[in-house]
This record gives sequence, structure tokens and C-alpha cells, in this order.
Amino acid sequence: MAVMWSVIFYTVAAVLAFYFILLRPVLKNQKDQRKAVRALQIGDEVVTVGGLIGEVRDIIQPADGPTEIVLEIAPGVRVRAVTDAISRRLTTLEDVPESTPPQEATQPSA
Repeated sequence: MAVMWSVIFYTVAAVLAFYFILLRPVLKNQKDQRKAVRALQIGDEVVTVGGLIGEVRDIIQPADGPTEIVLEIAPGVRVRAVTDAISRRLTTLEDVPESTPPQEATQPSA
């Protein structure tokens, strides 16, 4: 009877270890990637899974089928890609709030 419980315990422990060590980080990365793709805007610079770097020129959301993105990879050269092909976002045109400039150290008068 004790052997049966130890087998069940080690099986459950192995499944939990598999989930927390291997599966959970992959699922988190996929969720973050989907979130980043949904936040894409025209003017963002992205990298595709194939290694192409381009600027988002248009986002097409058809009634049926996957969302498409028109990328400009060179001046006048535009390609269409599905959102699953976007690996990551490099830059965005969103305004970044300017930080306050560092104050210059005043030198004590001698």
C-alpha cells in the first residue's frame, strides 16, 4: 500500500515540476508576445520570425481570417505578414516623456 502512495506522489511531483519548469515559462512568453502584437501601431518597427525588420504601415483586420500587417522593409518595398509572424517590437513612435535633466553641480566659491 505504501508503494502505491509513493508512486502516486512521485508522479504528481513530476507533473508539477514539468509544468513549473518547462510549460509555464513558454505559456507566459506566448501570452506576452500576443499582448505585444495586439498593441502594435502604425509606425512601430518590428522583427519577423524570418528575420525581416520592417516598419508597420497598415494593419488589416478582415472579418474572417488572421489579422494582417503591411510592413515596409525598404523605401517603397511593402510586404504583407500575419501577426503570428511578428517576433518582437523594436521601436515605437509613442511619445516618451522627457526626464528632467540632471542638475549641474554648483562649485563652492573659494
